[in-house]
Formats: sequence, C-alpha cells, structure tokens
Amino acid sequence: MTPVLNGDVVMSTRAHTHYFTKGRCECGIIHQATGSASDCIADGIDDGLIHGLFPDPILRRQLLRSVGAATLLGALGSILPIGDLKAIAQEKKPLEKTKLNVGFLPITCAAPLIYGEQLGAYAKEGLEVSLQKIAGIALIRDKMLNGELDVSQQVMPVALTMTAGLGGNQQSIKVLTILNQNGNSLVLANKHKNNRDPKNWRGFVFAVPFDQSHQTMQLRNYIAAAGLDPDKDIQYRVVPPTEYVSSLRVGSIDGFFGGEPGGQRAVYEGAGFIHLISKEIWDGHPCCSVTAPESWIKQNPNTFMAFYRAIIAASLHVSEPTNRAAMPKVLAQPQYLNAPEVVLEQVIVGRYADGLGAVKNEPRRVDYQPFPHYSAAVWLMVQLRRWNMLKEDVDYKKLAEQVMLATDAAKIMREQGASAPSIEFGTETILGQPFNSAAPEEYLKAIKKT
Repeated sequence: MTPVLNGDVVMSTRAHTHYFTKGRCECGIIHQATGSASDCIADGIDDGLIHGLFPDPILRRQLLRSVGAATLLGALGSILPIGDLKAIAQEKKPLEKTKLNVGFLPITCAAPLIYGEQLGAYAKEGLEVSLQKIAGIALIRDKMLNGELDVSQQVMPVALTMTAGLGGNQQSIKVLTILNQNGNSLVLANKHKNNRDPKNWRGFVFAVPFDQSHQTMQLRNYIAAAGLDPDKDIQYRVVPPTEYVSSLRVGSIDGFFGGEPGGQRAVYEGAGFIHLISKEIWDGHPCCSVTAPESWIKQNPNTFMAFYRAIIAASLHVSEPTNRAAMPKVLAQPQYLNAPEVVLEQVIVGRYADGLGAVKNEPRRVDYQPFPHYSAAVWLMVQLRRWNMLKEDVDYKKLAEQVMLATDAAKIMREQGASAPSIEFGTETILGQPFNSAAPEEYLKAIKKT
C-alpha cells in the first residue's frame, strides 16, 4: 500500500486496484474500514482472495449478493489461512530511506523530536535520524524547501501559509503532529513592571519569531482586544528565540512573545518578567508542529510512516506528567537546548517564578499532545486574513484538511494505545471568546479588518 495523506491512497492487489478516498473504497466491494486507508489492508486481502478464487465477475457478484462477503470468507477460512495472509500483508515494508535529517529549534517545543532519539523510537523503526539544531524559523523553513531537511520542526501556521502560497514560497507541506501546546510567554522588560495595562503600550516594540507565526497572531489579537491598532500602535521585530533575552537586556525591544525557555530565562537572568503565559490567552493553542513536504512523503511513503509512528510514540511519552521530572536534565544538554536545568524545570514541571515576586503553579504550562486540530489551523489563517497578511480569502476549512493530517495521526495514536480527539471543526476559546471554526467567514464579517 502507498499511503498518501489524510487517508487518500491507491492500493493494488493481484486482482485489481482499489481507490480509497477518505477511507472508502471505490472498487465496488464493501470494506469494513472506516478510518484512514491503511485500515483497509485486511479488507484488501479478503477482496483479493474472493477475486482470485472466483475470477468470473458474474459468478462473483452472484455469490456476494446471495451469501454476502462475511459468510463466503467464513467458509474460505476453514480451508485457507486467511488470518496468516492478513498478518503477512500488514508487515512493515522496506524503508526507501533510512538516514534522515531532521531540523529542530532549541526551545522546549522540540522535546518530542529530542525524545525520539533518547527513547530509541527512531531506531526501533529502522531509522537513523540526525537531529540538526537550527536557530530561526525562516532558516529552518528554507532548509526544508531546498531539500537539506527531510522533516522539520516548524512554528504554526507556517505549513499552512506555505501551502497557501503566502509569501511567495508555495509548496504543499503537511503537518504530521503538533509538537506542543502552550509553552510560550508574553514578556516585558523590567522597566515596565508598573505599566502592565496593554492600553498603555502604544509605541512598544515586540520581538516575535516570525511574522506569520502563532505568536504574532496571538499578540496582535491581544493588542486589538485592548483597543489599540496592532498595525499602527505596535512595532514587531523578528528575532530568533535564542536572542530574546539579550535583545531585552540591551533595550532594543520592550518585550517579546515567544517560546520557552525564553520567558523563564528572562526572569532567571533578571532581564524581564512574565506578563502572561500563553495558556492564559489561548489554553491548548498549538505552538510548533512536525512538518514534511508532500513531495518527500510521496517519494518515501514507508519511511514517512516509520517516522510518523516514532514521533507519535515520543510525543505520548513526554505528554505523561509522570515523565516530566526527568526531562529538564535531558533537554538542558548542549546538543539540545543548552539552557540551565533549573530554568527548564520551571517550564516543564510548571512551578515557576514570574519575575514579579510570585511563584505560580501551572502543570500544563507546556503540553505535548500530538493531534493536529483543524479548528486551531482555521483560527490562525483567519487572523492572517484579518490583518491583511493574507490578501484574499481562501477556503479555510479545506486548507486545514489538506495540511493537518488529523486522520492519520488519530489512527497511529489509537494503534499505540492512546485515545484520539474527534476529527471535526470544533470551537476554540481565545481571550474568553469562542471561535467556531466551522464558520470562519462569519467571524471575519463580525470583526473590523485593518
């Protein structure tokens, strides 16, 4: 079987070719699968047996109509090892490529990618993964575009904007999983400790990791909710996550909205304080994702599935609260985040100093649930349209379905013993306001575009 994205696949048996779309076969035989196309492997064996033993199409259809496929297969099962044939059919296929270059950013979001190595999840799948630490969003994007990386970490919603062609870098990119939820802070310089009302932030300069990032979209939304004009009243400066604290210290920015450990390191080094953690703005928001070009996936379908299984296994491990205490020591190593262990512990475990004299406790300050929700993708793209970064409307729901591999992620999660959320266009709550992702156009009509 050749897996192609979100359950669309073409699979050939000796009898004929099956065309699966969204888990349904168009060959005329009724299959049992209701999920992604890989669920249909066993049904393909059943169908192949029936076609092989009864090649005459008229006779075959008569048998299926009169006794049904289940009864016919039950009778065949008494004389043929159907179970063994199914097991053989579902064995892992040879990998097209075993050595992969995988890019990651030195922030806590990368924990699942790092733990894929630490746990031996890649090796278990027959993969030799070279993790490459890369400083910034644009650089990691460009390295994937020019083929230096097979798979990479990327901040949301860059895979969506690349697929939509925003910024002139059109290429179909897929989101395999979400690396993490929450895990960001809105940080201000210490000189602003008595100026925490965003209504008074006119003229502030904020660092963000990328113009088309969830951090920028959340910051703009927060500023707009306070009554300021995010385009006219605030300046944005693209800064790599590793340079947030130094930029704050020298006074070139008033604050930043970025991934950890930037916020906690600013407190640790006395350069700033945490105004809000991102969970307080949008609980459960996606931060970084695992992405791969569609062209690479089509060229390496078995390798793709092997990596997919490995990264979900690693994500499920780091998502367990009982595994959190050991993570800071691993992530702190020079080849990974190269950050003080005490800083990472405050982020990962969630008991942290805010730089204002308080010690807070939020176990879900960062979370690692791998499922890619359509609803979050729609909100992010709608914000890009709201602020005219996206110049024309797109089919937001179709784009989310095209990029976010929700069907495949859910299937692998279930195979690994985890529950998976419903695949739907649900509701997100941002700054206490509900967003119905099933009706993005209504949202856009209700807000003022700048």
